[in-house]
Amino acid sequence: MAGTRVKKIWLAIETATEACSVAISDGQNLWQDVVVAPNRHSDLLLPMIDGLLAHAGLQLAQIDAFACGVGPGGFTAVRLGISTMQGLAIASGQSIYPVSSLQALAAAAPGEPTLVAFDARKGEVYAAAFRSDDAGIPELIGAERVCRPEDLVWPPTPGPWRGLGTGWNQYAQHWSAVRCWRADAYPQAAQVLQIARRRATAGDPGVPPEALEPHYIRPSQAEEGK
Repeated sequence: MAGTRVKKIWLAIETATEACSVAISDGQNLWQDVVVAPNRHSDLLLPMIDGLLAHAGLQLAQIDAFACGVGPGGFTAVRLGISTMQGLAIASGQSIYPVSSLQALAAAAPGEPTLVAFDARKGEVYAAAFRSDDAGIPELIGAERVCRPEDLVWPPTPGPWRGLGTGWNQYAQHWSAVRCWRADAYPQAAQVLQIARRRATAGDPGVPPEALEPHYIRPSQAEEGK
């Protein structure tokens, strides 16, 4: 369409777990910065964004679209990512593409049926099963859940499933039929960007900054108190 600007330059962030990450792509190159630093995201995120923009030789005004991992994960960490992305997008007048942090981690293992589990504390896990489509983008099977690990029947179907995420470190014994898993894997901004760009190519316009919301699955402690 005449006058439509093709989205070429993307900035994505992912903060839902112990890993804080930023990614930028201009369609040909991908730059990413990842730091595993629990409870330090608020100190790290903005300097990482500024540093990566400088490394890529870009300015914020050149970003065409933004993508944000929206959880589930740590409430404070997810909220930090949401508020930071809203501020960046409002300043640039661009839309945002929200991406599930569980789906983002599944995208790190393209082509493999994947069982993603994050430690949700309180003896629970955030969990979801994914299979990749023809382009390697993970598609959700069933629903994302927060539950006790023993309430998950994994694997959901026969096959060579792979486990990813911090939940496997504590609860793998509940899913002993799954032989291959990694607990030191975290969702990263590069996969958030990959998923969002695919959606944009398919015609998804994203959401305005004020409509970006965290994907907690369960209520926060403050909400539970109410």
